[in-house]
Amino acid sequence: MHTKRVGYVVSGVLLATLSHTAPAADLTVAAFGGQWEQSLRQCDIAAFEKATGKKVDVVLGTPVQWINQIAASPEHPPFDVIFIPSDYAFDVAQRGMAQKITPENAPNVKDLTPYFADIGKGYGVVHNYGSMGIIYNKKTVKNPPKSWQDFIKGTLAGDWTAAMPSINYPGSTSVNIWNFAKLEGGDEHNIQPGLDIIKKMQKSGNLEFWTDPNQVLNGLKSGEFDLAMYWDGRAWAFIDDGNKDNFGYISPAPGAVAAMTWTQVIKNARPLAMEFANFTMSAEAQGCFGSSIRYGVGNSKAKFDPAVEHEITKFDQLAFPPFVEINKLQNQWVEAWNKQIGR
Repeated sequence: MHTKRVGYVVSGVLLATLSHTAPAADLTVAAFGGQWEQSLRQCDIAAFEKATGKKVDVVLGTPVQWINQIAASPEHPPFDVIFIPSDYAFDVAQRGMAQKITPENAPNVKDLTPYFADIGKGYGVVHNYGSMGIIYNKKTVKNPPKSWQDFIKGTLAGDWTAAMPSINYPGSTSVNIWNFAKLEGGDEHNIQPGLDIIKKMQKSGNLEFWTDPNQVLNGLKSGEFDLAMYWDGRAWAFIDDGNKDNFGYISPAPGAVAAMTWTQVIKNARPLAMEFANFTMSAEAQGCFGSSIRYGVGNSKAKFDPAVEHEITKFDQLAFPPFVEINKLQNQWVEAWNKQIGR
């Protein structure tokens, strides 16, 4: 606030001098805000700056903004490295905006879980992942659902009031439509079984939809609902913040749907970009990041803080949607949801 006010009254000459003498960043990365940004600064940027003597700037925003900005200036991109969800990462790769990351230019790639190293065919690797499981009220849900089928049956029977992400929440096409279609015998090319079971739960009067992650925690605390589909890291952070006696979290069988954040090095980025990307893949940086935010990470050798290690969803507990196919079909899916279930 003070900087902006001073800017209105100092002369143009002084402003020019200040901007000219201000230290320019050696690298610019795009990332999410909140705890994600704090963890990135703490575990990756601070250590990288100390090791290299270079300055890294973080720009917050949305994937759509970043992609549009890169497309507008491909020769001199505004970002060197981006941390971006799978849906958009595939778009970046397909549009030729990303450099190839290999074990030769980023040696830490060899320590990544193979799925996370190979998913982008080199044009991006998985930095970390969250998963959509179930957070529940221990006092009102004595037998929490151990599987997604248990979740369906208990909701239909009125054993609890449940909540799931609405179609307006990013990633809901995977965690809702694809997941429930697969559970009910469909797949990405036949989503009707998933829509049918969600409609059935909705009509039972025991299912609500949420659009904001904070809405889930408020709803659980107020008793508006008893359990909700929710991200593991956010759930555990809430539970550990004085709520262990009242709330629990579970990853239902056959798997909690994964949502992954990739690291991508942008084409025509500064040479330091690949060095930074490689640094973020190290076991040390990844273990620090995962422990801070309670998310799983790409590096299979990362060690987590023992206090939170049990909260990290393991690789074999995950379900991986066919992201490329979903990208092609999600507009149709959203239209079908809006017609059959509502906005």
